Amino acid sequence: MSAVTAVVGGTIVSPSGSVAGDVLVRDGAIAAVGEVDRTGAEVVDASGCLVLPGAIDVHTHIFGAVADDTRSALLGGTTSMLAFVDAEPGERPVEAARRTIADELPKAHADVALHTVIWEPEAYRPGDMRDVHALGVGSVKLWLAYIELGIMADDDVAFAVMQEAAALGMVVLAHCENGRVIDVLTRELVAAGEMGLGSLPRSRPIALEAECVHRFLAMAEVAGSTAYVVHVTGSRPMQELAAARGRGQAVYGEACVHHLLFDESCHHGDDALRYVMTPPLRSPGDRAALRGGLVRGGLDTYASDHCHLRLDRDKVPVADDFTRVPTGVPGIAARLPIGLALAGEDGLTVERLVEVACAAPARIFGLPGKGAVAPGNDGDLVVWDPAAPSAITLEGLGDGLDWTPYDGFELPGRIRHVLARGVHVVEDGTFIGEEHRGAYLAVGG
Repeated sequence: MSAVTAVVGGTIVSPSGSVAGDVLVRDGAIAAVGEVDRTGAEVVDASGCLVLPGAIDVHTHIFGAVADDTRSALLGGTTSMLAFVDAEPGERPVEAARRTIADELPKAHADVALHTVIWEPEAYRPGDMRDVHALGVGSVKLWLAYIELGIMADDDVAFAVMQEAAALGMVVLAHCENGRVIDVLTRELVAAGEMGLGSLPRSRPIALEAECVHRFLAMAEVAGSTAYVVHVTGSRPMQELAAARGRGQAVYGEACVHHLLFDESCHHGDDALRYVMTPPLRSPGDRAALRGGLVRGGLDTYASDHCHLRLDRDKVPVADDFTRVPTGVPGIAARLPIGLALAGEDGLTVERLVEVACAAPARIFGLPGKGAVAPGNDGDLVVWDPAAPSAITLEGLGDGLDWTPYDGFELPGRIRHVLARGVHVVEDGTFIGEEHRGAYLAVGG
């Protein structure tokens, strides 16, 4: 392929507006936008199409299936992602990050930045964040639930991590649910023999999410850390975010695809196994509140919380016990197309979508060269044809899994082309980038 590519005839979308223009990519970077010199360039016809920046998914669990999941991401227009580092027992955060960079990232087809994770709270020691930050990791995740798995950080450890992160300028992410009360509710349901999947939302009510968001943001305020709440599910947690912003805190909230599309009735249907996730789905009113928050700025980012879990291997064998079914759904490829389908509904515009799916992720997590179609940025582009209706299919997602909760979801258009660092990796909806390898995105680098 030519080292020079011209994407011509499209409408370039940014958070501030959409304008007709061409994009010239040379040697992996955007060289010009607007009227460009096509001499010697491979031409990608974007007539009648929208040209978006390559999307950034800030919430993914891809390790163990990096090649499949990054291929799937590119098919869905996501050219960069932030992924949570898994750790072996006893590994320090920096050791887990080094192993991941060495063993996992060479398989990636797309660019990847890392979130470190506090997997063993009692083993945390001052300096852990300093060491991992030196590798280019700019964010850390705390689990404030899952006491039964041994990963829940109590307030003393959480606060210590926040203090160290604040000193380094790292973003602190948190899974916000009150793990100790959830543990009590879960044990009560088990004692009553109520093991069906409908018990999942009963064990994790939204009040416990809102309480934990409040507590997390209070600790962040005292520690002086930048706080990021993952997978916000409804009105009450959003009220806590708004209150913190009103106090002048630097706080961010994230909406995930599944919470924007589905509601709690899915936990009680015949296909309930497809909707086992935490936090669980909420009321239709909460779903509407999330959509409104995404439109009006109450929420800042739009993510997938992609998990590479098989239905037949991971979920079906334990489907009769809500405490044992692994939580999480795949969605890295579906995220941007579904977002484009939602654009036009409830006031969401394509420009706002580009803000929450591309620009804000790059800005919040310190990824220069990403999130905007601008000279000097990486040549990450998505060409969306709004006049070619399609539907999400398992085969089209390309992640190697045996299910998707989004199967059959109707889309008003389709992704025609994707460029990743100037390499044409998706053409007419087909993945052609098997030889392409992504880069490790060191924060600030």
